[in-house]
Amino acid sequence: MPFKKISLILILLSLILSLFAQYSERDILTQQAFQLLGQRKFAEAEQIFLQILDKYPNDSNSVIQLLNIYFQTSQIEKAENLLRQYRRILPANQATEQEILLLIMQGKPDEAKQKSDAYLISQNYNPNTCRLLASYFERRGFYEQSMNIYQEARRRKNDPQLFRLEIANAALNASLFDLALSEYLAFLDKNPGNIFFITNQCKIILNQNPECIKTIRDYTESTTNPVIKELYANILVSQKQYLTALEVYKSLPQDRLINFAEQQYNAGNDEIAMLAFQYLEQVISDPFIKNSYRLRQAFIYYRNGRYQLTKDTLNQILADSLMTERPYIYRQSVNMNARKLMAETTLALEHNPQTAEYWYNEAKKFCSNTYEILNIDIALARLKLTQEDYQSAAKILNSIQEPVLKEARDYLLFSLEMLQGNVDIADSLMNDFIIHFPQSPYVNDAIYQMMFVLGLDKTQQKRFLTATRLMMLQDPVCVDTLLAIFENTQDEEILTLASEWAILLNQKEKANTILEHNWQDPICAEYAELLKLSLTEDGEKMQRMARDFLKSNPGSIFAPKFRQYLTRQELRPSNF
Repeated sequence: MPFKKISLILILLSLILSLFAQYSERDILTQQAFQLLGQRKFAEAEQIFLQILDKYPNDSNSVIQLLNIYFQTSQIEKAENLLRQYRRILPANQATEQEILLLIMQGKPDEAKQKSDAYLISQNYNPNTCRLLASYFERRGFYEQSMNIYQEARRRKNDPQLFRLEIANAALNASLFDLALSEYLAFLDKNPGNIFFITNQCKIILNQNPECIKTIRDYTESTTNPVIKELYANILVSQKQYLTALEVYKSLPQDRLINFAEQQYNAGNDEIAMLAFQYLEQVISDPFIKNSYRLRQAFIYYRNGRYQLTKDTLNQILADSLMTERPYIYRQSVNMNARKLMAETTLALEHNPQTAEYWYNEAKKFCSNTYEILNIDIALARLKLTQEDYQSAAKILNSIQEPVLKEARDYLLFSLEMLQGNVDIADSLMNDFIIHFPQSPYVNDAIYQMMFVLGLDKTQQKRFLTATRLMMLQDPVCVDTLLAIFENTQDEEILTLASEWAILLNQKEKANTILEHNWQDPICAEYAELLKLSLTEDGEKMQRMARDFLKSNPGSIFAPKFRQYLTRQELRPSNF
């Protein structure tokens, strides 16, 4: 009896071990196959799954994986044969779904749709099943059938919100833009957190058909939802319809309008930024915030060369006694920046370094940290150079040790020696500056100033240094001085510098006149074309001029600059 029990236990143990070994082998092979799939080695993975099926003919997982391989590698005939042979071992629902996918991959969308309709009815249009079958149709670009599945499910479930996003995406892929927009906007109406995604989808549509903005406008007018209005405003900006966008932003929460105003200011779209800040100044009751927006307006006037308006706007800020009360003295550096800008504005209007120096010193009283103080010291040192007070300028510059200001300091130390005519020392300082600050925007200035100084005789050199000091005072006489030097030297690079300075001083007519010169030096001629481009306000004309230049001069050293004009999104002019 004990012997029989032991024998029975051994037999059972043998069967269990055998079964365990089978399962272990299958698991190992399956794992190997999946690793190959991850490496996109489909042929090798196929062989392992076939090996598993040969040993374990009821392994439905291997059937599904093989079907996936065949569909992915367009081996449709193999998929059809495999499904016919092993359909019986698959769960009924899975088998039907694979048959529908097979018909789709065979390019039979109508048959597949007929079969999917019947199947979905049997599944009571289960949302997950709808998504699965719709994704099958989309694999082959049958977006109409995909949309039909979603729309029928919506009808049967009597739920107008069902599958909004899915229908919108399918409609977009099918180029049914109005339908896509309607669904996207209706989805956003109920899901405001998706505004960035939906805005991006709308932009994609409008890039293909700008006329579709009417659909967005009509939907916006039919709702009071601020999220929809915000999307519409963003879309208007993307289509460069800034004035209309501004009117929409006025109806939104104030922080949206503030962001819009700042974005336009930073992009150099000054006309729109000015209108936005003027409106904000009117509707905001806080007197300090009002003045902060006045300061923004003053900066816009200044960078557009409207210096008297800059001064008038700044005087409004300076006349407000509230600004010098304790809570507001250092707040957001408004007081300091207003006085600093007044210094630069009076310099542009009067070219009087003493008046500018007064306002810089006034600005110092409202500095909240050492950096701001030293930054004004840099400006004061520059003024001393214009007055030929080189000793005072050197004293200020040598006292500045702030690392972030060393670049500006060292450039002015170079200018200090150059303006005194100490050519050898200036040349040495220029070389040191290039070594320490190779990416500095001042590098080209330093090189060209030295090039001009070294190329001129003593008389013209003196006139050039006088012109440089006048330019530092923003005095337009500097341009006339350069033109006089050109008359004596016929150096066309002096002429390009004169046109450049005229542009920087907002003397656009004078710059255009200079640029009409009959250029002999090919490099100067090409640079003159670039300067003409910078003076062009018509966007289409600017693009046309850039394309024409690149067509004629593809290898020009200025070609990258011209390409920037073709691709540039911001409205701010390029730096010279």
